[in-house]
Amino acid sequence: MTAKRYHLPFLEEVRSQRHVCFAEQLRSANRAVSKLYTQHLGDSDIGVTQLSLLIRLYYFGEITMSKLAQQLETDRTTLARNVQLLERSGHLCIVSADDRRSRLVRLTDKGFESLQLTIPRWLDAQNDLRSRLGHDPWGALFAGLRGLVTLGNEIEQSHGAGRARSIREKPKTGGSTTRQPAK
Repeated sequence: MTAKRYHLPFLEEVRSQRHVCFAEQLRSANRAVSKLYTQHLGDSDIGVTQLSLLIRLYYFGEITMSKLAQQLETDRTTLARNVQLLERSGHLCIVSADDRRSRLVRLTDKGFESLQLTIPRWLDAQNDLRSRLGHDPWGALFAGLRGLVTLGNEIEQSHGAGRARSIREKPKTGGSTTRQPAK
């Protein structure tokens, strides 16, 4: 039996390009940069994502989860997962606020000690990446990435906080659905 070949004109036009999708290229770049930071952080007890969170706690002292999510430009679900990990490891603690409806996140002594150990390594990673890229590309990338964040914020504001439906999520219907076999 011969496998069926599909044809989409646009995909045929871009076949010779190495990377067709901007999102794919950005994920690849993120993995490469994360590897560099991970190498520099070495045996530190936190990763670069946790480091960013602890740095914000250092700056703010204590802060609500909502404001921390805004500062980190992330969603609350992702933040809650990272906060939970750092709370279990003793790097931060969560306390009740005065109004009892809010919870405050606070750096602990262990979190501060991790910052003291990790910040010099993080600075080495920053300097290493900057020297590999060069001063001008470093600045251009930062500006471009900030532009993408701004674009993301504009999209979120114009479309509400709802997420795009992935291919795995099926619309909810009243009845059962049957899947058709692939042809």
